[in-house]
Amino acid sequence: MGPFMTAKVSEFGIELPAKWVLTGEHSVLRGRTALAFPFHRYTLKLTYRDQDSFSITPNPFQSQIRKLIERALVFLKVPGNAFPSGEVEITSAIPIGAGLGSSAALCAAIARLVLWKTRSDLSLWIPLATHLEDFFHGKSSGMDVNVIVHGAPVEFSVSGGATPLDQFRSMPSFEWYDSGFRGNTRDCIERVLHWQKQNPHLKESYDDRMQEAGRIAHSGLSQFQSNREEGEQKIKAAMELAQDCFEQWGLVTPELLTQKFDLLRQGALAVKLTGAGLGGFWVALWPGSRPRLDKGL
Repeated sequence: MGPFMTAKVSEFGIELPAKWVLTGEHSVLRGRTALAFPFHRYTLKLTYRDQDSFSITPNPFQSQIRKLIERALVFLKVPGNAFPSGEVEITSAIPIGAGLGSSAALCAAIARLVLWKTRSDLSLWIPLATHLEDFFHGKSSGMDVNVIVHGAPVEFSVSGGATPLDQFRSMPSFEWYDSGFRGNTRDCIERVLHWQKQNPHLKESYDDRMQEAGRIAHSGLSQFQSNREEGEQKIKAAMELAQDCFEQWGLVTPELLTQKFDLLRQGALAVKLTGAGLGGFWVALWPGSRPRLDKGL
């Protein structure tokens, strides 16, 4: 979904999707490639209108939004009084801490609003939104922001940016399940870094494994366009490889493993966490037609 502008120049609105990741989490921070997709089942909406005072709805976002706007103005090198007033309303259905890009969607929406309000160059949208996301995660790769802003599947690396994956017209039967657990991205990043320090001889090899998972997944998606079963098998292998990285990094609790095996027993070809780890959503690959399961875990 792209931005929508209302008829009056004093009003602004935008709606952005969540995201999910097939392969590449964590290793993308160290130069590897990730495959990420918009998740339109969940969206964030932001609207703005001029008024004499400054207000934010819902109120719990007050301090965060103010800090993000101030951070954006500093990034753009415009005076702080360039955004003195107005009413900002945010409605988000994207679960927080679920690996679906809730903070990236918020940052992308705020960045787009500030660019509109200050009449700044729209080419700064992704760099600004990525800068704002650093506020939440320390140093953002930019992957979440890119897929959310594009609203389309992308292959992403820090050095190469986002390459649209619009050649994949047909997609396998993926389904998503809420684990009920929530993980903090910054904590998960720190856990992986700690694991790497404890296992220096394995540090590069597991990043390389995640990179290989992305290569296999890309090949599988391509093959799926003409041969469903062979494509599914490659995507299955890619997901298993990526999930093994999560488990080696210490991002999968015993409770999460129980959920994984439950989905596999029900017939899923492969199951992996999407996002930073320690909770959030599972993405499951099902054979043939879409699964009949209609409940979470």
